[in-house]
Amino acid sequence: MINIRTEYIQDIPILNAAKEEAFSEQLPTLIFLHGFTSSKEQNLSYAYLLAKNGFRVILPDFPLHGERAAPLSSEERQWKFWDIVIQGIRELNGITDHYVKNGKTDPGRIGVAGTSMGSITMFGALTQYDWIKTAVSLMGTPCYEEFANVMVQSIQKNSGKLPLSVSELEAKIRSLKPYDLSLNPKSIGDRSLLIWHGKADNVVPYQLTKRFYEDITESGMFKENQIHMVTDAASGHKVTRDACHQAVQWVIERL
Repeated sequence: MINIRTEYIQDIPILNAAKEEAFSEQLPTLIFLHGFTSSKEQNLSYAYLLAKNGFRVILPDFPLHGERAAPLSSEERQWKFWDIVIQGIRELNGITDHYVKNGKTDPGRIGVAGTSMGSITMFGALTQYDWIKTAVSLMGTPCYEEFANVMVQSIQKNSGKLPLSVSELEAKIRSLKPYDLSLNPKSIGDRSLLIWHGKADNVVPYQLTKRFYEDITESGMFKENQIHMVTDAASGHKVTRDACHQAVQWVIERL
């Protein structure tokens, strides 16, 4: 039987999933991060599949999402996107530290995966934390600065309004540099990374992620099969059932 409990770590709502008989044991752990406007509950399929294979899966709610939701317009939430991502990166360390200190997580076997915004957060976390052993990206991009500029152009096109001055906006985008894995690829180190992306994605540009993958695999910095990218030629901004199972299998084999 799979046990799923709601817990609160530093006021962050979390779902903790593991086999009932092993729930109090030290287990290899995957932290799974949900997408923009989603919530922790909407990714329980990954938790179930991994938990039944002996893993603990931790699913937190991002700021302004799920149990932490706030009455914001879609425009207001969109402009807070990068604040949510950066806060999500910072919160990861405290969450992980809690489960390691309480003997529930093997400190040498911790992975991070996510969809869309959660995947983008994962890429940023790779620049900050060496405790991540393996990582999975589903529809995300590591190219923070470039994607931020794409988002600004899209919002301007749709609404024509900017809540910040040009100089404030430029400063905000510059502040993303330390988390931009495309600018800091050596941060990957010897960690394994799976990237899945739909070629028809009209939200997070496939081309940015594909170019990143080609650049790092051609750089000679990484081992063969350490980093792998799967392209779904027909998919848009939606994770397929096959992608879900590929992500789960990657974690089982690499964590």
